[in-house]
Amino acid sequence: MQISASAKRLLKLVFVASSAQGPVTRPRLERGSGLSRPELSAALDELARLGLLDAQRLRLTLPGLALAVACGAKAKATLRPAATRPPPPSALHAPVVLFSRREAPRAVA
Repeated sequence: MQISASAKRLLKLVFVASSAQGPVTRPRLERGSGLSRPELSAALDELARLGLLDAQRLRLTLPGLALAVACGAKAKATLRPAATRPPPPSALHAPVVLFSRREAPRAVA
């Protein structure tokens, strides 16, 4: 599959913009890609013709997602809270009580 450099750049940009906050719009893609309106339209048409982009919704198709990732597109990293272990329940560290205080000790097998 032959894809132009501007279409490949736009493919990566749509991938990143889709995983960021806010809607993906043509003006946002124009600003992010540095393409003029006609160049942007041509790149969008090329991606739609190849089945990599839904042009109406400005969303990548599954093959478009796969190609964007294969081309090296990366979503912005989101900070996740560090995984912490919950404190152990205190019952696990308590001694086993075999007899009640009122009961006389007996043999335990």
